[in-house]
Amino acid sequence: MRLIRHIPKHRDEKGSSFIEVGIASVAMAVIVFLAMDAYVWMQAFMLNDIACRDACRAAAQSQGTTNTVASYKTAAQNAAIRELTLHSVTRPYIGNPTFVPSGFVWQDFGASNGGNMPPSPQTPFVRVQSSMNVNLPVPLNAFGGLQAKPLVFQRSYSMPIVNIPPP
Repeated sequence: MRLIRHIPKHRDEKGSSFIEVGIASVAMAVIVFLAMDAYVWMQAFMLNDIACRDACRAAAQSQGTTNTVASYKTAAQNAAIRELTLHSVTRPYIGNPTFVPSGFVWQDFGASNGGNMPPSPQTPFVRVQSSMNVNLPVPLNAFGGLQAKPLVFQRSYSMPIVNIPPP
């Protein structure tokens, strides 16, 4: 039977493990900060996406008070704004979704003005755009240094119009 001699391994320099722990903790802190930013970014993207989709659905299903295009268009815009305000909640880093007026499109191709419905590949639709400001918990930007400005997320959805005013 052969004896195995155990040779203890000692580090040559004192304090080298302290340096390794220091470097590893800095690297872990950077990873944790990036994970926090990624979590807030993904939550904001998801909340803006859900709010915009619900606002577009509400605009597509809205019905005007009178049988005019202007009434139906105004009702659709008001329904989208109302739906976006329903998604408003107090959050520390994520702002509330807001309605973008320039991104609102009501396109019925003249069907409500006595015209015929559009050809087969086209359908009357409504488009809604929402915007949301996000402040990251750790404002890191890999290419531009520290960034304290809020990020702006915009999302738009298009859906077919359910209620078209009669001609």
